[in-house]
This record gives sequence, structure tokens and C-alpha cells, in this order.
Amino acid sequence: MNFIKRAFLSVQARKGRSLILFAVFLVVTNLVLAGFAMQNVSETASDFARKKLGVDVTLGLDSEKFQKQAEKQLEENPNERIKIPEISTEAADKLAKSTYVKNFNYVKSAFGLAEGFTPIEVDENAGSVAMAGGQDQDDREMPNISLVGARTTDLLQGFTEGTEEIIKGRGITAEDKGKKVALIEKQLAEENKLKVGDKVKIKKDDGKSTIKVEIIGIFEASETVGPKPPIAFLDPSNKIYVSLESLKEFSDNKDMKGTPIDKAIYYLNDPEQIDAFKAAGKKTDIDFDLFKLDAHDELYKKMVGPIENMAATSKWIIYLVSITGSIILGLIIMLTIKERRKELGILLSIGEKKGKLIGQLLVEVLCVAVLAFSLSIFTGGAVSQKMGDSLLQKEITASEEQENNPGQRSGFVTTSDALMGSDLNQDVDPIDNIDVSVTSKEVMKLGGLGLLIAILSTIIPALSILRLKPKEILLKDE
Repeated sequence: MNFIKRAFLSVQARKGRSLILFAVFLVVTNLVLAGFAMQNVSETASDFARKKLGVDVTLGLDSEKFQKQAEKQLEENPNERIKIPEISTEAADKLAKSTYVKNFNYVKSAFGLAEGFTPIEVDENAGSVAMAGGQDQDDREMPNISLVGARTTDLLQGFTEGTEEIIKGRGITAEDKGKKVALIEKQLAEENKLKVGDKVKIKKDDGKSTIKVEIIGIFEASETVGPKPPIAFLDPSNKIYVSLESLKEFSDNKDMKGTPIDKAIYYLNDPEQIDAFKAAGKKTDIDFDLFKLDAHDELYKKMVGPIENMAATSKWIIYLVSITGSIILGLIIMLTIKERRKELGILLSIGEKKGKLIGQLLVEVLCVAVLAFSLSIFTGGAVSQKMGDSLLQKEITASEEQENNPGQRSGFVTTSDALMGSDLNQDVDPIDNIDVSVTSKEVMKLGGLGLLIAILSTIIPALSILRLKPKEILLKDE
């Protein structure tokens, strides 16, 4: 009789054993399928988060590392002034030439004092006050103007989001490199009767440097409506955009090659290129002991951190269930084969080949496995969703508890971060709603793994019996 036909007859004759194998296979396939589906969710969530956070990567000061360096300097030389490290445009240009970069912008911020014109006053009591300093710091006046240097103003957050709009003249562009030009706010221009083509002077708060810039545009800021801030330089009307070269005199590192900047923002062609771009950046001579490439990493981690932890747990579920399931199935099949020792011995003694006997046992197991596999395609979706929701909620709870733990965030806030906004001022909610659907990709993976489990759990115990001669098998059965 054909060994395949014998296998089908055996499955029908041994309904109890077949039912036990079916139940074990069904549990294993459902859990493994859920594990694969949850890992797929992690990849989808990662893509979603990257697209939501944007394709920009910022080269800027690593505030935590700088804070540690500053604390060490204060311990060793308490009276020495701490200088904030800056990046040279010469170094930043190396990354801008990357094939991953679609566009880029440089930003440098500072504070100053209006020279020959009157800033928008916000508090009558706010005037010239002395600022306390160290030995190297002379008395400074309270700044009343905030300055933002940019390579291209069109790429700055205020203009891209529409809270600031140029109403006269033009914005600063890359073609203004080497020029000393500026954009001033509408209210400041009207109060001082300034127009495009006029020149204004801004003095550094220590009085040692003064810059003179030509007004090439006037912008209107929607944030000027509403309560006034308590300090003049925080008023949006007292913000002046200037070309990067205009601020070089205000820098502590003005002698460096190129122009000193606070940060460089690179806009990539595709979010999937972020990791490759970061890896390429690490190969340059930029000092990554003080600077870092940041693709909104903290916000990204907050959004997908719980899902990535869930995916890591699902990976262990796949390993654990696969190994445990194989062992349980192997033990069940081994006990079954021992019960059928006489049958196998007789078949071998009448000339049946060992390969066909192993084939018969394998077909019997595969018949049951295919039924369980087919059913799991329909039940796997519900099981995956239930497991995914449960694991994700646990990870979100753990993440919130960790976030609420005081003292987790530290670091130095740069002038650019304070004026232009940064991830420190933004907040995102973790992704707490996932669709753990089963796709053909997961089904294919499950099919491959299920076949491997069925083969291993059948062949290994079968070989332990069929390695013997027919006479030895029949004698052991007596």
C-alpha cells in the first residue's frame, strides 16, 4: 500500500492522537503568527513616526555632554568664562554635500541692543540693568533685541508654518552669503519709520561689537497679538533676522574658519535615509564628543518606544513558543511511535523502506499541521490584536511611569533652542492604537516555520526507532 494512503488511514484511525496534535499545533501557530504580526506593526509604526516628525536631521550641540564639560570646567576653573562651542559652516558644508540631502539651512542666534532705533518696549521698568558675571564678564546691559542668523529664512519654522510672513522686500537666501542684510518686524519698522533699504545698528550686550545691517525685507509676526512678554528681547516684534555673516562679530569663536553657527538642519530626500545619513556623518571630522546629529530622536523614541519594546517581547515569544512547541510535539510523536513499534517492525520486515516509513509519519503530522495552520489564518488576527493591545498598554504604562520620574531630563538649552524652538518645547503622544492585522508576509513566515517544526518533531523521534533492525524492533516490543 502506498505510504501516503497509509498515512491518511492512520490519521482517521487515531482520532484522539490526531486531535491532541491538532490542538498543540493550533496554539503554536496562533502564538507564532501573533509574534510575526506584532513585529510587522513595529516597522509600520516606525515609518509613521518618521514621516510625522519630518525628514530633517539637526547637527547641533549635545546639551548633556556640554553640561558635563561645563561642570568639570567650573570645578577646575570657577572664574573662567564658559564658552559655548559652535560649528563651523566649513564643517557643516561637508554633510550638506551628501547625496541624501535635499536642502539645508544654518542657524545662529544671539542677543543685542538697538543702536539708533527704539525697540518695542514691553515693560516700563525694564531698562538698562547690570548682569552679574564672572571675572571675565564685564557689566552687561539687558539685551532688547533677539537676533536670528539664517542661511535661508524661507526654511525657518515661523515662515514654513505661516506665523511669520514677509510683507515687503524679500527674505534672506543663500545668495546673500557674505552680505550683511536683515529682516525686521512690521511693528518695529513702523515705530521707527524704517523701510527696505535703510540700515540699522545692533550692539553686542557687552558693548564691544556693533554690526550694521541693511534691511532687505519686512515681515509680520502673528505672535505680536496678545499679552506682551516681560522682557523686551522676547517680544516677537523685537526679533531681527540677519544673514549668518552679520553675526560673526557677536560670536566667541569668530576667528574659526568659516562662519560659526549654532546648528545645521539637513532636509533629506526620504525618512528611510536618516540612519544612513547619520552613519555617513560620523565618518567626518566633526567633533561628536560635543555635537550630535538629531532626527527628533527623543520624540521618535517617545512615539514608538512602547511599540519597539512590544516587538522585542514578541520576538522572544516566537523563540519560546517555537522551541517549546517543537519539544512538546516531539514528545507526543515519540510516544506515538513507541506505541506503533510493532506496526513499524512488521512493515520493515516485509520489505518496506525506512524512508517511506518516515515519509508516512511525516505525512500524518503534516495533515494535522495543515489543518491547524489553515484555521490559525482565521483565528490569528483576533489573537494577534488581543495580545498586541495588552502588551502595548503595559509598555505605555511603564513608559509613562519612567517619564514621570523626576530628574530624567537634563542638559543645556542653547540660545537657538530658546529663540527658535526645539524638541524640548514640543510634545508628542506615544502611538497607543495599533492594527495588528495578519498579512500574506506573516502567513508565509508561519508556513515556513511550521513546516520546519513538523519535520524536526517527526524525524528526530522516528530515527531513534527506525535506526534499529526489524528483529530488534519486534523483540523490544515484546
